[in-house]
Order: sequence, then structure tokens, then C-alpha cells
Amino acid sequence: MDIESILVAERTFADIETTSKKRAIEKASDLISSVESGFNAQQLYNNLIAREKLGPTAIGNGIAIPHCRIACSSTIGSLFRLSSGIDFGALDDLPVRIMFVLLVPQHETADHLRTLAMLARKFESEMYRNGLLEAQDSRELFEMALVDNEEMLHPNVAS
Repeated sequence: MDIESILVAERTFADIETTSKKRAIEKASDLISSVESGFNAQQLYNNLIAREKLGPTAIGNGIAIPHCRIACSSTIGSLFRLSSGIDFGALDDLPVRIMFVLLVPQHETADHLRTLAMLARKFESEMYRNGLLEAQDSRELFEMALVDNEEMLHPNVAS
């Protein structure tokens, strides 16, 4: 499982203006449904907010991974860099600037957990997080998201 299998440039957005967790999820739902046919923004928002009510999806270090199960044929990811940090209820109390929305088919329990684990590993890297925060625009944000953490640590090592 790698990020390239769930994220595309059309679902990567830099410098999203928002003022709260609910507004961030609302804006994300609108943007995802505008580029992915078959999704209803209000239904997507309702599902993501319902999951968020079970417990915050902020994982620390300014990262949140709102996610939900929804009627779709494969796992879909969407990356958002927020223009300013917002309170997402993170245990470390850091405001969230990077939000990765994950939409998973209703029947895919194991894939859902593998994908969350892969994302958590990527976001553990301070270099990776900084690369996302320093990207100039949505295109560069997408390219930075695809960078492998091991390549960042050992750029001259042949794979």
C-alpha cells in the first residue's frame, strides 16, 4: 500500500482558507465532490462529521486524517494544506495544517486499517511534514506527498 494508489493531483489542494474543524471538513467535502463524480458533498460531510464525533481524527504534529466508510469502489484519498492552523482536538494540542481525507469502501476493514497505518508512518517524518508545509502550490504539494520517506532520509541510495 502506498500513497500513489489513493491520491491524485486533482484531489490535492494547497492553502485552503477555513476557520474551524467543521468548516474544514465542509470545504473538503465540497472540493472532493466537485472532482469526483458520484459523491454528494452533504452526504460526505455528514459521514465525516459522524466519524469525527466518535473521536478526533487529529494524529498530532499538525496532522488530521478525517475518514469514513462510504459507498465507493476503491479507497480514495484527498490532501489539503490549510492556510492557517485550526483546532482539531489533537492530543498534543497543536493546530492542524495538513488534513488527509480518506474515503473507504464500506466492506474494506483490513484495507482501511492498512491505509491509516501507511499514512501515520508517512506523517511521522518531520522532513515529510515540512515538505508538505513548504510546497508552493497544489501541484508541488501533490509531488511532495508522493515522496517516499526512505528516499528523503537516503537520497543517494539506489533503490
